[in-house]
Amino acid sequence: MPITSFIHITAQYSNAVLVAILPHVSDVASRLDLPIIQPITTAHVAKFNISPYAENIGGGLWLTNGYWFVYSFGCVDSFRSPDNWFSIQDLEAANKFVGKDNMTTNDAIEIARNSFSKLGYKLEDFHVNETPTRIEGSFDVDKLGHVPFCRVIWESPEAATSEERQKSYSVRFDMDLQKKQIVGMSLSGTNFFRPSEQVDVKPEMESDYRKRIQHSLNVGTNMPPPIKKYTDQ
Repeated sequence: MPITSFIHITAQYSNAVLVAILPHVSDVASRLDLPIIQPITTAHVAKFNISPYAENIGGGLWLTNGYWFVYSFGCVDSFRSPDNWFSIQDLEAANKFVGKDNMTTNDAIEIARNSFSKLGYKLEDFHVNETPTRIEGSFDVDKLGHVPFCRVIWESPEAATSEERQKSYSVRFDMDLQKKQIVGMSLSGTNFFRPSEQVDVKPEMESDYRKRIQHSLNVGTNMPPPIKKYTDQ
């Protein structure tokens, strides 16, 4: 889906979008048994980055407990726990991820499949009922120890046509094998698109906003009239 139109973002519109998508975030957190207080309200939101595109009502939000979610094209397509080894930025804090595996990779695959099903998707529609395309982890890290995290990925078959490429997708779940808990998810591809949540506040297009502001700056000023181009008569 091409994205071409930018909107002018106001606090009123941003707040309306946030309120509209929070029930979807709560629903996903509940379905995946994430350790998050229900229902999620605006009081639990630390930051919200709204999508600037007219075609995509949504955005990314950070909860006060460190969880991060993205609502895009009608669905929650990503989330990340603050305790996800795969998103670590500060290696000095990596010691907290060291531990032991309390479940097998096959167990993690089954939890990923069950979680995908809980979200309302059919396994066979995305080949999730088959062997994962890739599995990463768990890890033995030098000078650190064993890191009991794994990533399970299903990707669409290799595309042979442009139509197949447009329908390409990937399904990814990150798992804490010690706590037996999903700590991350990413659903990528147009096959996941759903009708976007609608809001009562209608945003102004950014191009229209700029024209209006420029016009208001020029009206009622003492600007000299434009210089006429000299021509011989």
